[in-house]
Amino acid sequence: MSATLITGARLVDPASGHDGPANIRIEDGRIAEIGDALPAGPDDEVVSARGRVVAPALVDLRAHCAEPGGSGAESLDTLMAAAASSGIGTITLSPLSGTGISRPEHIELIAARALTAPVRLAAAGLATSDGIEINEIGLMLRAGAGLVGDGGRPIADTRLIRRLLAYASGFDAWVSLSPEDPFLSAGTIAHESDMSVRMGLPVRPGVSERIGIERVAALAELTGALVLFDRVSTAEGLAAVAAARRRGLEIAASVPATHLMFNEVDMGGFDPRHRLDPPLRAESDREALITAISEGLIEAVVSDHLALPADAKANPFSDAVPGSASIEALLPALCTLYAEGRLSLLEALRPVTSGPADLLGVQQGRIAEGAPADLIVFDPQAPVVHGRDGPVSQAPSAFSGRRLHGLVLLTMVEGAIVHQAET
Repeated sequence: MSATLITGARLVDPASGHDGPANIRIEDGRIAEIGDALPAGPDDEVVSARGRVVAPALVDLRAHCAEPGGSGAESLDTLMAAAASSGIGTITLSPLSGTGISRPEHIELIAARALTAPVRLAAAGLATSDGIEINEIGLMLRAGAGLVGDGGRPIADTRLIRRLLAYASGFDAWVSLSPEDPFLSAGTIAHESDMSVRMGLPVRPGVSERIGIERVAALAELTGALVLFDRVSTAEGLAAVAAARRRGLEIAASVPATHLMFNEVDMGGFDPRHRLDPPLRAESDREALITAISEGLIEAVVSDHLALPADAKANPFSDAVPGSASIEALLPALCTLYAEGRLSLLEALRPVTSGPADLLGVQQGRIAEGAPADLIVFDPQAPVVHGRDGPVSQAPSAFSGRRLHGLVLLTMVEGAIVHQAET
């Protein structure tokens, strides 16, 4: 039986806490053996890592796509190719992809596309229709939805949230909700601060996150639901998440990669590429997010990828559509924090491997005998300039021209090489 043997690796596996040299044998799409000196068989394909890092392929819990059922700047095929070149082995489409992933047949369509996809493809179902009534979340979950959520549109009706959480708790499913007060956040485009007030922008206070999280946490306590707070971006929001956990609630949190690298000063030049939702926050908030990752408070760092047409950003800052093409910056953003000494490599990789994989309840995101052979080989110290080095999307990105670290050399999904950089 032929196999693939990866030799000379620095194996970094956040699930086990292992960071050290190893060889890895792969058979039938799974990891067969891990050891320091595994011999190659006569028919084995040998891949030399040459001391580079071998880690689980990344799991991105939130990326937007124009499909299914919609039109936009990016097709599903383009998104999956970008994911493969970025070291992402599993990608979850956000609930508002296309015209909304709101029915079980939408989930089935995505599952059918996943059969021939270079990476694993999952979807989050849209929990409500316009925040008015609950969609068929039970049928979507049975059809294969990884979780359900509001898609980034806070639900104003507290009674509806209670019904949604009570319903989802019967399926033991995670519900992804925006950590915002819907009224304090409505119509805002910038973080409330002295700078944004001087700029004359409609502002969103940090307390909006704390109020939104405390409201939903109280309902989670009432219903016993599993709640993922989608894209927490402030120190006040993190404090509310920590307080909910101290009460014993099953609460998880994600943060967007953009908010680990940028703060409100980056939008001071009214560059529409930095028009994001949630808006860029204060430097103290960015620092708090990084600390929260090192302390294990954050389960997932997400690309929050949204490839917009160029004309969607070719407007004054206030009129530009919020969003950034960020999928190819997910690993480099975290590697940059590692290169700067802000995070260990285990800490940087956990929220893009075992953390989100555990939320989805899948076997990916770890390197262990019997686990799927979804792996990446990369150089975490290699300098890169986003938009210049490697196959980067042409859609507007907050990371364009940013100097980062981390170069993906090889991506493997189920034992098959789906991306290999030219060296």
